[in-house]
Amino acid sequence: MSGDASDWFTASRAPSSANASPGCWAAIAVRTSRTVAGSRTETGARSVFAAAAAGPKISTSTVMPGVYRAYGENGMGFRGQPFAFDSPAAAVAGMVARLRIDGTARGAERRPLGEVRGRVLAEAILADRDSPAFDYAAMDGYAVRTADLHRAARSGGSITLRVFGEARVGAEPPGLPDADGAPAALRIATGAPVPRGADAVVRREDVDEHASAGSPGGVASITITGSAAADVREGDNIRRRGENARAGEAVLDAGAVLSAAAIGTLAAVGCAAPLVAPRLRVAVVTTGDELVPPEETPAAFEIRNSNAPAVSAVLGAHAWIGVDRTVHVPDEGGRLVGTLREVLGSVDAVVITGGVSMGHRDPVRGAVEAVGADVVFHGLPQRPGKPMLGAVVAGQDGRQVPVFGLPGNPVSAMVTCTRIVIPVLGAIAGATIPAPVRIPLANPDRRPLGLWWHRLVRINHRGDAELLDARGSGDIIAAGRSDGFIEAPPNAFAEDIAPGALFPYSAWPT
Repeated sequence: MSGDASDWFTASRAPSSANASPGCWAAIAVRTSRTVAGSRTETGARSVFAAAAAGPKISTSTVMPGVYRAYGENGMGFRGQPFAFDSPAAAVAGMVARLRIDGTARGAERRPLGEVRGRVLAEAILADRDSPAFDYAAMDGYAVRTADLHRAARSGGSITLRVFGEARVGAEPPGLPDADGAPAALRIATGAPVPRGADAVVRREDVDEHASAGSPGGVASITITGSAAADVREGDNIRRRGENARAGEAVLDAGAVLSAAAIGTLAAVGCAAPLVAPRLRVAVVTTGDELVPPEETPAAFEIRNSNAPAVSAVLGAHAWIGVDRTVHVPDEGGRLVGTLREVLGSVDAVVITGGVSMGHRDPVRGAVEAVGADVVFHGLPQRPGKPMLGAVVAGQDGRQVPVFGLPGNPVSAMVTCTRIVIPVLGAIAGATIPAPVRIPLANPDRRPLGLWWHRLVRINHRGDAELLDARGSGDIIAAGRSDGFIEAPPNAFAEDIAPGALFPYSAWPT
């Protein structure tokens, strides 16, 4: 990751190019590999080069450039090896590169508008006609001819305009008559087409109305002051044909995740059954001899399985993901290998929780390699989630299937699923996923850590993030009280930070 770590946070609330987020988590350039002896390590507001580990230079033919080479708490490796990637964002890019995504939406389907909220659009949508399709009034009032008003205004005093008719929504309006040079008006409703001959709309609240039972809308004439008439300009309170989009213009791009507003756009241009990418089928596999289902009462040294529902909720919050299977296996490599072989033939991704760290009974890496997966990374410079694993295995029809090993601690599992798994799956689905928003941190502390740090926060009544006093990555109680987490670069908290510093924030799905 190039650039000073100060690019990742700012002590000012004012927007600047220094704190501009990339448009998409997965939109990160993947550079060609090379042999390096040292690499850049981000340390808060300055950058240093970490010394390489003792011994010969390390070839990075299978490792991304910019890896951490130093060991110890500031930039340490994992399992005696340097980290393959120097940031969570680089790990996302590395996984996407290894998956060799071709951008083709396999199995795309047309679905009615009532079923596409949150799905990924698989085609560009073009306007079927100009939007708006005609000039229309932006306000309730009176359609007028500005030349009439300006000519009358030169005589001074108030001006009276005769009301000749009414323009209604959904109907062709009458033309504005030329009343022998006398100022004329047509009553008009918001959204009604502008009559021929009119070039402005005067708001109803800017005129005095004179009632008459036999007149359109009960109004025979209106009066406007000379100064107000002189201020009326051509085009006032009129929305022009085609000002939003021209016929044939793209109004939604392929890859858009369909929001309520986007569904409104689809309806407006006559796309009643858009083509959407198929839901990604994901299997969630939890591991651990100590886990029991949530509905059971655990024995003295057992705990309930919170990872299965929590991780499934993070995934399932995205309508373009379907959690097809949730399986639990004990910490036994053979059982896990069998489960992986069973699910890999029918899913687009596998997410495993637990069994991924350094323990002698942690089976995930061995099981993943046993089914032929290529490990892209094992260990990332982040907290929580340092032991995370990412691998790729050949699936059916030549598909590349990502396999993720998330740490077993529940906060780690949810953070890494949100920060890394979702962006990678989004790239597979062709989804455009915005980068996390940056929000002010109300109560920064001073706690140096040479890793990317994801910290639980609660959003206060001002919209600022407040750090929670969490007891590590197993504190699911604190996680339940939080609204999400911020991401800080290495050693961001090594020095005092003024309240109001901006950090990327990811909210828990609801």
